[in-house]
Amino acid sequence: MHYPLSPSRLVPSSWFLAQPVHRKRESPRPERRCDPREMIRPSRSPFRCAPVLWLLPALACGGAAAEPPTPTASRAAVSRQASAHPDALQVASLGGGLQEAQQATLFKPFNDQTDIALHVQGWDGSLSTLQKRAASGAVGWDLVLMEEAPLRVACRQGLFIPDPRGTGDRADRPDSTGAGCGVSAWRESIVLAWDKGRVDSTPTWADFWDVARRPGKRGLKRDPRGTLEIALMADGVAPSDIYRTLQTPDGINRAFRKLDQLKPYIVWWQTPAEAVQIIESGAVLMTSAPSGEIATADRLGNRHFGTQWQQSLGDVLDWGITRSAGPAARDVARHLLDFTRQPDRAQAFAAAYLAQANPSPSTTATAADPPGATASTDKPAPAAPVPRHADTLMLDEDFWAAQLEPLGRRFEAWISAK
Repeated sequence: MHYPLSPSRLVPSSWFLAQPVHRKRESPRPERRCDPREMIRPSRSPFRCAPVLWLLPALACGGAAAEPPTPTASRAAVSRQASAHPDALQVASLGGGLQEAQQATLFKPFNDQTDIALHVQGWDGSLSTLQKRAASGAVGWDLVLMEEAPLRVACRQGLFIPDPRGTGDRADRPDSTGAGCGVSAWRESIVLAWDKGRVDSTPTWADFWDVARRPGKRGLKRDPRGTLEIALMADGVAPSDIYRTLQTPDGINRAFRKLDQLKPYIVWWQTPAEAVQIIESGAVLMTSAPSGEIATADRLGNRHFGTQWQQSLGDVLDWGITRSAGPAARDVARHLLDFTRQPDRAQAFAAAYLAQANPSPSTTATAADPPGATASTDKPAPAAPVPRHADTLMLDEDFWAAQLEPLGRRFEAWISAK
């Protein structure tokens, strides 16, 4: 029976069921393989890996794949994945030969492996600089390298986020897991350096103060950390008694009185590169300086700088992930930290940075065993030896984490006073 389609009459459903069905046979579609890197970093077509996204949770748990999400949910999931790993990470390091060695052995290989660019900027490493940047609205960096004690202070102030591998005492650990913010990166040695062309014998810190016998300017870091310790050693305090002395008001006054004697002759440096520049230019006769920087300058500049390892200072450098870093940047920063701690990467960095430094110390320490590391997972991978004498003074990070701000204010006031 024929039922014309008319506005006044409905077509019975049985009529549709009776009609033959013609299905077009489709040729099988070629398999589309998804590049795993598209799960790490955003691609130009973020939806190409969408089927993978909803399969991952079930496959990871050993179960069957869940029902595919709706198109809207799928697009949202892919958008989140695409934005989960930025194309670039903002990194602040300390410049000089250390940063150059990092670039060659850590940053470039990481970029080659992940296609994630690292925008690395040198900075002075000071707590005040970090605080000023944060007060302006954002630190501007995702991952920062700085000395352990100031990083611990910044951690307490909420400028860094906790990390399960972080170092620091309980007071520095702001979250419920008890994690600190700093991840150990390197142990630096601060030595007395001089130009052998102008000084023909090996000086001590006491000689550093003797401007009558060795006229000329002296270089010191504009930081109470290390500088007060050097002043006390120049005044005859044994390294083992330094922090017992600094725990008392009289001991602190003694350090500042000793600095008073040298104040007219001091040229201040704030970055490792500045320490090298003032001795290379002849602005100072001798200076405190990171040993690796002096060794690098000596080799590259064909100079003849001497380094005194007796009563050198040991300082720990930590990485910290800033609180202003977004979730995506934080994930990439953690990935980079894991990469830098791989044994082959740590060895390559140490070889590049310290190959030139080869004194004959009575003992050696390695970058593999920084203070505060309590388990093998908390340590950077083994690295080349860092020369150290038996009387090397390791900076007391607990003391400075508590005293850095009050002594820093007094130190700056002392510099400004006429």
